[in-house]
Amino acid sequence: MAELAVQQPHKKKRLIALLANEQDILRRMSWKSMDSALEPLKSMSTVLSDDPDMANAKTWAQQVAEIRHDVEDMFDRSSSGGGSPIRLFLDRRRMVKRLNSRIDAIKLRLSLLANLDDRESPANATRYRMDDRQLDPLSVEEVEALGIERRRAEISKWLLGVGGAPGEGKLKVMSVVGEAGVGKTTLVRSVYNEPQVRGRFRCHAWVTVGATATAADLLRRIMLQVFLESPEAMPANVDSMDEMQLADTVGRYLGDKAYLVVLDDVWSSEVWDYLGVALPDSGMGSRIIVSTRVIDIGRQCRWASRVETLVHTPLDKGSSLQLFLRKASRWVGCTPDPELKEIAAEIVRECRGLPLLLVAMGGLMSTRPQTAEAWQDVLDKLRRTRDLELALPAVLWLAYNDLPSRLKACFLYFILFPRTYCAKRTALVRLWVAEGFVQKEYGRTLEDTAEAYLHELIRRNLVQVTDYYDYGKVRSCGVHDMLREIIIHKCEEDNFGASVTRDAGKVRADVRRLSTVDTKRDDFLRDVSAGHVRTLFMLGASAASTSSLLAIIPEYKLLRVLDLEGAPVDRLPEELPDGSCLRYLSLRNTRISKLPKSLRKLTHLQTLDLKGTYVSHLPAGITRMDSIRHLLAYRYYSGQHPPYYYALGVTLPRGIGQLRDLQKLTYVEATRDKGTLVELARLTQLKRLGIVKLRSGDGGTLCASVAKMTELLSLSASSSDITEPLNLASLDPAPRKLERLYLRGPLPELPRWVLSLRNLQRIRLRWSSLKGDAIVHLQCLPVIELALIQAYDGVTLHFTEGFSNLQILEIDHLTNLELIRVEGSAMPMIHKMSLRSCRSLTTVPEGIQRLKHLKEIHLFAMPDAMVASLKEGGMASHVPVIRVYNQHRDISQ
Repeated sequence: MAELAVQQPHKKKRLIALLANEQDILRRMSWKSMDSALEPLKSMSTVLSDDPDMANAKTWAQQVAEIRHDVEDMFDRSSSGGGSPIRLFLDRRRMVKRLNSRIDAIKLRLSLLANLDDRESPANATRYRMDDRQLDPLSVEEVEALGIERRRAEISKWLLGVGGAPGEGKLKVMSVVGEAGVGKTTLVRSVYNEPQVRGRFRCHAWVTVGATATAADLLRRIMLQVFLESPEAMPANVDSMDEMQLADTVGRYLGDKAYLVVLDDVWSSEVWDYLGVALPDSGMGSRIIVSTRVIDIGRQCRWASRVETLVHTPLDKGSSLQLFLRKASRWVGCTPDPELKEIAAEIVRECRGLPLLLVAMGGLMSTRPQTAEAWQDVLDKLRRTRDLELALPAVLWLAYNDLPSRLKACFLYFILFPRTYCAKRTALVRLWVAEGFVQKEYGRTLEDTAEAYLHELIRRNLVQVTDYYDYGKVRSCGVHDMLREIIIHKCEEDNFGASVTRDAGKVRADVRRLSTVDTKRDDFLRDVSAGHVRTLFMLGASAASTSSLLAIIPEYKLLRVLDLEGAPVDRLPEELPDGSCLRYLSLRNTRISKLPKSLRKLTHLQTLDLKGTYVSHLPAGITRMDSIRHLLAYRYYSGQHPPYYYALGVTLPRGIGQLRDLQKLTYVEATRDKGTLVELARLTQLKRLGIVKLRSGDGGTLCASVAKMTELLSLSASSSDITEPLNLASLDPAPRKLERLYLRGPLPELPRWVLSLRNLQRIRLRWSSLKGDAIVHLQCLPVIELALIQAYDGVTLHFTEGFSNLQILEIDHLTNLELIRVEGSAMPMIHKMSLRSCRSLTTVPEGIQRLKHLKEIHLFAMPDAMVASLKEGGMASHVPVIRVYNQHRDISQ
């Protein structure tokens, strides 16, 4: 076996070389070179057949044979003499492209297995993907107030009008066409998010296309969304599939389902070439919506039964003025004086009815006094800017130039996030602090001030929110394409930073901030001066480019930010950049298991992100990093049968209490000597704490430490196993600012202090085994989200009043539960309810018809009787979206 282990990697590498040779021949071949084209494939077949013990040899042999047959078919067609030379050339080029994609897939699988110690594919850097996010400058309420309700109604009717007129069950495409900034995305999104629309279609996908997306990338992003209802059905080898395999997999899955797919910002009709297989006409009334600036793109979809075009035009004068004043005025419902309104009309005229320009200008005016003099001054500046005849609208240049210098740097930082990606709020805040953009303000932490900067950019409508947490906070954000053009121009002019994509050329040698996006070049840093780079991101990097980077990291003496999230690396160089400069180090979702000893030199490090790595113990040197503010170190168990505790934390060295500036610490393992729990009492600035493997005797020590954490916003505590009680009753006083509480483990009783949390927004109880009326006591809390997961042993859940703010209710594995009853004024704001694996719950919750705001019901592995009663009883007829998962049925309204 040892000999086999040595030989197999060499054979795999030999196969890779043969595949590469085949691709080279295919690219250069003439029409009479079939023998030379087939020779590498024959050699591969020999290698595979001679070694049946090689993993997957039979499967690969079949795939190689299929490629051989396709090459032969291509030559046969070319020698038949039919068709024009141009047509033959185009057909050949298309076939070669597809063959090479299939060969690439086999090469990737072989390369991953060539090293027997590395059997995992590289992590995907999907953290910033913009798909299914809301990058809109307007809220739905503002859309409704703009006089475009007729267009919304037209799209909505087109989506919902299925089953009436002949042909309504056929696949149809709508193309929404309009110039940049006119609000195409906003219009489509406002319909896409309607509960009736969400309920009409079983599968949904929103994909931002753009000019540079590859076929495989788009198909993979569609797959990730349409498989949400049945994630277990998604193939395990998604990352190594070529475009034809992806298209075929998605197409077969959607073959018997009604789906809605939005392709946002399409630049080329080539998108239809491979989507025809992936998005079939299932006869279920499926719909595709395309937003584009090019009117002919939608019409190029030849395989849809019908293509409609909706031209989205700018707003009229009245709606433009209304939108501008809504954004610019500090008072709601008041009419400005005539002189101010006259100036406003002149400003609005410069915006040409484009919502993007109107909200940007309105955001600027919201910072000005509501006087004619102040507004006239802005109008004069706008006209002078317009006279410069800039390539982009003067409004956007003025909106940028009006920013204070501290906000300009924060705004330009979005250059590092590609156009189809979004930036997480928490990461953005830490990055701005690490870069030194944030000025210290009395009574505020640097992070609080950075948050204020972000909200100011959002208020000015230069940054748009792409996602919110359920408890209301911004989760991620991005910038519109037209504003990105401003950013690109200023970054080039000021040498602020650059983003290197797979097709980009060289970057300037003295670049200061650099992000790489899916680049496959291993020399992209060759011409960059290490003495100038302050910030380096790796997004979706290849193994080649990452290894090139690791070799030269020690040369980057002035590096402040190093972000390797998702990069295929399993080690860091022994010597890291000079500790006097590095402030931010992210190794999230890498395969790193050990930190180098030189880590102790990073005395000014503020953020160390080890989430998703294999690091299980933090070295003693970390206690010397007394500037650290955010320490994230945990990963989730990813096997098929997770243990009781599936978030794996890290052990801390003695002396962790010296890190007095720590604000976030997750997850740490409780030590048997309670030393870690005692030291936590010194971390009084903590805002988030996660601790695991607690024993019943640890409760008093932990509570004594947490009581001193007056700034704590989030607390997660887990016992060591399902039989170990979580004794937290002695916490006094409870952190009054606490917003999120996650408890995992048996609770002898519900701690009384929980009921005193007046700021609590989210509570998740797992394996709590509460009894009696314990859950009823929670009704006084102001929570937005409540999750009970194996948390209650009772037979009845009786909600009589309270939960006045509750919007999301999740009930999971309450095996004794037979009845849910809603009475009185309980849960008046709930809009989403999820029931999972409650095997004794066979009837619809009593009183569900009282929940007038309920928009979604999701059932996972629930009894058939429950499903039948929900469908037939009529009590939930007012709920637009009802989903049943893992039971091969859909009862959408």
